[in-house]
Amino acid sequence: MLRGPSESLYLAVTARTAELPGTELVAEGGVLVLVAWCALVAWRSRRGGPPAVATTLVAGVGAVAAYAASEAVKSLVQQPRGCWELVEVAHCPAAGDWSFPSNHTAIAFALATAVVLAGAPAVRVPGAVPARHATRSRTRDLAVWVVVPALLAVAVAAARVAQGVHFPHDVVAGAAVGVAVVVAAVTVLAGPATTAVAAACRVDGVRRVLLARPS
Repeated sequence: MLRGPSESLYLAVTARTAELPGTELVAEGGVLVLVAWCALVAWRSRRGGPPAVATTLVAGVGAVAAYAASEAVKSLVQQPRGCWELVEVAHCPAAGDWSFPSNHTAIAFALATAVVLAGAPAVRVPGAVPARHATRSRTRDLAVWVVVPALLAVAVAAARVAQGVHFPHDVVAGAAVGVAVVVAAVTVLAGPATTAVAAACRVDGVRRVLLARPS
């Protein structure tokens, strides 16, 4: 693996950050904020019709699948954590909770990717934005639905290394798993899911739950 250079960087970082207050809050809180962001996207997607709802649902399923994939790789590789062997940290996970890849990072990047892929269609309701405000609206959308979620995911990954509970290559792998699984899920399943949602919305009760207004 990348244990050599990654271990050197890990030791250099944790020598300065292992006792830094707030890193656990960033790691845990960042994931919770991204979960809330996804919930907001899901609520707003109801204004965007079946395609937006379907994309949001599939992206959410992809985020769950990304966690499952990360956990499967972790169980297969069984890489020891640096805080078991190299440094002492305050909240080192117990033996058997393997290091590679980082589940926190996989979840954070999966959720951020879900927000990016589902957020744009969720907020673009036809006719809702006057032309003169289109540029300002696009800039705001880029910040809210792309830049901020991505920065939160990066912050979670950095915090896990700063805590001393993951090597840098753990979080890189976790990020790759999170992004890849959600992108694959949306690419493969968004079309069929849109068809299924549109069909389900022919039932009045279902339409009222899934859509904010009739299609």
